Amino acid sequence: MMSDPNFFNYGDIKLGRGSFDSPPVLIGTIFYQGQTLVNRKNAEIFDEEKALKRINTHLSLSKKYRIPNFIEISATTPKAMVKYLEFYITNFDQPFVLGGNFESRLAGIEYLTEQGINPDRYIYNTISNLKNKQELEILQKYKIRSAVVLILGSENMTSTQRYEYITTKNQPNNNSILGGLKDLGIEKIWVDGGVINLESLAHVLETQQLVSTSLQLPVGTAPNLFLFQYSSPRLNIKFHTRYRRASIMFIASWYSNFIFYGAIEDAKESFSSTYQSIELKKIVESKNMKLFK
Repeated sequence: MMSDPNFFNYGDIKLGRGSFDSPPVLIGTIFYQGQTLVNRKNAEIFDEEKALKRINTHLSLSKKYRIPNFIEISATTPKAMVKYLEFYITNFDQPFVLGGNFESRLAGIEYLTEQGINPDRYIYNTISNLKNKQELEILQKYKIRSAVVLILGSENMTSTQRYEYITTKNQPNNNSILGGLKDLGIEKIWVDGGVINLESLAHVLETQQLVSTSLQLPVGTAPNLFLFQYSSPRLNIKFHTRYRRASIMFIASWYSNFIFYGAIEDAKESFSSTYQSIELKKIVESKNMKLFK
């Protein structure tokens, strides 16, 4: 059976590319640094009951709103990563994103290989250049098939500059980031714009339209990364940030194939606001309006 050129397929999950006709895949991160369910003194110890509850909430919201999803497994140490992956693959079959620092990702790949987990079941997150020889060797040795490219830049880096970041031959061996990854055998490349503040989000969304049209690759970002800098001590920080997150998710989902919405605890507002955005977009398109275009 021929694969659909409009999607990257991961089991039952379809990640759109080349257009924004399909709902974005929402990705929640678990076991991130500072998460309350992880023991502060020993990252290898965590509350399994809470972890199950938060993942299941994320999955149920995905089903309720009919929005595809991934879980990102993060970690701060290699040993902790192995513990988290052991827990995840014991309880869940769904493909996932492999995050955390480089050492933890490496330990994760080795563990998954030992367990017979096919590289098609996870996405490597992230790579920003081709200068880490050890990383490139690992990607090739373990036949990693999917990876997220993170565009690093200043807040006012234009969409053209961001596009050139991944296409210009400024990497070792006179190669571009995209070209180098393809040479390593990575078939499914995601492009993450790299949000720093609100201005950078605007540039990133413009970049996503450019990359989607020109390269037919899935594009997305983590639009909520900067939110806490806007939290005022005069307001309830928790809810103040929650409402801002919902509004940013609404905007980002208009031109994204995937969104790293952040902490898995923020699933409710992330899924619901994205759903509303999708419904509005359907109305706009059915009425042949040019809103946001």
